[in-house]
Amino acid sequence: MNRMTSITKAFTTLIVTSVGTILGSTSAHAAGDLAFDETSNLFVADGHSISKFARDGTKSTFAAGLKYPLGLCFDGKGNLFVSDGAVTDPKSSILKFTVDGKRSKFATGISSVGMAFDRAGDLFVSQGDAIFKFTPEGKKSTFISSKIANFIDLAFDRGGNLFVLDQAVTVPGLGHSIFEITPDGMKSTFATGLEDPSGLAVDTTGNVYVTVVTPADASSHAILKFSPDGTNSTFTSVLGADVARGLGVDRAGSVFVWTGHSILKVDPSGTPSTFASEWVSPDKQWEYKRWIDGHGPGIVKADTTQVVLDFSEELKVDRTGEGAVVWAPDSKRLAFNYSPPHAHHTTYETVALYQLREDKWVALQSPVDEASERAQLAQLARKHSPKNTYRKADSSPVRDDLKVRSWTDANTVILYAYSAGNGGEAAALFTLKFDAKGDFKIVKMHRMSEKELEEKQ
Repeated sequence: MNRMTSITKAFTTLIVTSVGTILGSTSAHAAGDLAFDETSNLFVADGHSISKFARDGTKSTFAAGLKYPLGLCFDGKGNLFVSDGAVTDPKSSILKFTVDGKRSKFATGISSVGMAFDRAGDLFVSQGDAIFKFTPEGKKSTFISSKIANFIDLAFDRGGNLFVLDQAVTVPGLGHSIFEITPDGMKSTFATGLEDPSGLAVDTTGNVYVTVVTPADASSHAILKFSPDGTNSTFTSVLGADVARGLGVDRAGSVFVWTGHSILKVDPSGTPSTFASEWVSPDKQWEYKRWIDGHGPGIVKADTTQVVLDFSEELKVDRTGEGAVVWAPDSKRLAFNYSPPHAHHTTYETVALYQLREDKWVALQSPVDEASERAQLAQLARKHSPKNTYRKADSSPVRDDLKVRSWTDANTVILYAYSAGNGGEAAALFTLKFDAKGDFKIVKMHRMSEKELEEKQ
């Protein structure tokens, strides 16, 4: 697929309200859920926090207690800007973090996955059918507006050209598009026919990268590479079933992809490696795989295909659901959060626990049993306190969630249980303590308040 060079016809519906604004060049920082600072530290939005990864992969928490961080990008002074909150949330805002982590509100009432700075220090933010421009002082203006657009990601090249990823389909059968706006306001279609694109980045030499779905069944994802003249090639198909939540390029030209559980690094030649992963055990000996030879999730020895634990043999796993492993800090225990088969109009998640014994993973007692009848919160509450029946969660809920939230140490795990049905909703946190044999007892229960539930939602 070659570049389409029609300057005005393919983009006539866009209205540039600030034609003539000179866009300066920036480094190859990308919008989305990840971004690099000037010293090549990588920042990633995950859940309600922002993690910082040093160049050697060492992880630390940069910011916590956020609503829903998106659209990370840095200005020329090293300040990190983050869109926090859902697009539909009127209280959403753009936050500014200084180099030392001090937080302030830069703008309110706006949320976006796409943000990028020009050299002049102006911030460009995509939201729905518009792209807004903020001066360094926070003055807002409309840069682009279109009734048929759905702008999701932005990136500048070194020449000051703004690339815009649009998920709106303007012409049936043509898929989605990337638009290019030059510093003098000229606009063109850079690429079209993209299947469900989700991330955009530009490297220092002007190559444009975008993540797309490859087959019609949306079972596989790839990163496409466009040279400055628009020539298209597949950069890598290593993503497989994983959806890119963030895309960025470092100064060496390596592409980094955040999948929600792992950060993949693909060097300029297209060779992939794992930069960091929540699915690799802390001791780097074991790795969780969502699919093994096409027949289900399990654990393999790291950097091999040797299966040591096949969850599809041990458990009834709904193949349409996404499982996840949470490792104990000493890599001797793991929790597998997964979804068993269930009625399509309900949500059902539960957890299985395992312990390593003489190089073999063995199943531990489940926190709940089959008698729970999909009322896991009620059963756990009764175990902790026989007098506590948790009546709001007793009757066959339409949503029944039980998952490990975290390990506080090698022997202590925090379980999150949520239940919703005709009787209302309820949630609680349970602290489980394990002995050397792997037997556990519930040592603490925290009933979540309505305010905590609202914040969780």
